[in-house]
Amino acid sequence: MPEPFRISHVVKAPIGVVWNAWTREEELLQWWGPAGLEMSYCAADVKPGGKFHYLMTNEPDANETFEMWGAFDYLEVEPQQRIVFVNYFSDENGGKTRHSMNPDWPLEVKSILTFVEDGDQTLLHLEGAPINAAPHEEELYFQNLESMRIGFGGTFAQLDEHLANALEN
Repeated sequence: MPEPFRISHVVKAPIGVVWNAWTREEELLQWWGPAGLEMSYCAADVKPGGKFHYLMTNEPDANETFEMWGAFDYLEVEPQQRIVFVNYFSDENGGKTRHSMNPDWPLEVKSILTFVEDGDQTLLHLEGAPINAAPHEEELYFQNLESMRIGFGGTFAQLDEHLANALEN
């Protein structure tokens, strides 16, 4: 199998503040997801065996309505250190579904998010790879690493903006 998806990001905020942004519903609502989409539903129970279930929609002024449900199943949660989860597209009840625009996308991706304190900054490292996937699903996933980096770049930019605003108040 090729190398997993990896991306790192430096957040200009203390680790406790960054951890809260990843684990509190009211904060996830403010920033999670790629640029151009808004979180319109969020339920998060961040603990082993817990779930993060969300709905992203396009911005209200868009020509066509777009909705995308997703979920994380939390496997391991080590406060201010790491979160291990399986993420997937979902239905409104949190059940696993295929990607609506690409049914060959892997059904499940196991991800490991680590938090490293660096003075008044936090280093985030995210790694992910498909699990229980057919060879053609894995191939599609690994062909799209660059577009995933771009997508997570937008997500991290939204996290940065959210935390900058939160730290000002």
